[in-house]
Amino acid sequence: MGESHELVVPPDTYRVAKAGVLRADLNAAVAICVHDDTQGTGGLLHLKYVATDQDRPLELTDSTLSSGLLLMDRFCKELRAAGARKQSWLVCLFGHTPERPDLHEPAATVLDLVKAYFNDSRRPIECRELRRPHAITVRLEAREGGIVVSPATEG
Repeated sequence: MGESHELVVPPDTYRVAKAGVLRADLNAAVAICVHDDTQGTGGLLHLKYVATDQDRPLELTDSTLSSGLLLMDRFCKELRAAGARKQSWLVCLFGHTPERPDLHEPAATVLDLVKAYFNDSRRPIECRELRRPHAITVRLEAREGGIVVSPATEG
């Protein structure tokens, strides 16, 4: 996957496309990659699972979880508006958790929420939690559905 035509997806936003590469740099966040291979449509939602204050995690609240659910709803509506059919969706979740014990529980809570949200999918949901000291980059090729996960590059 080349770097040309990459659409960067910042935290707490999403992109849906029929071409190009969608990219999210994850740091204490989840990338929700959805691809409909029957329509050649892909989408990536970059969901930050924990806010920090002075490098310490803030409590994961019902409000935070509700905001995540609303964002997932809007993401799914845009996928359907682009022609993606829910029964054909392939859903892959990639969670980045820094190697800190105080961040493991919030990561598990958000990953469980996202898995439950997409549980009615006809296809199994792929879920990988990556515990790394540094951020990771997730790239989704929108038309073909190829996904590459690599260490984030500073730039």
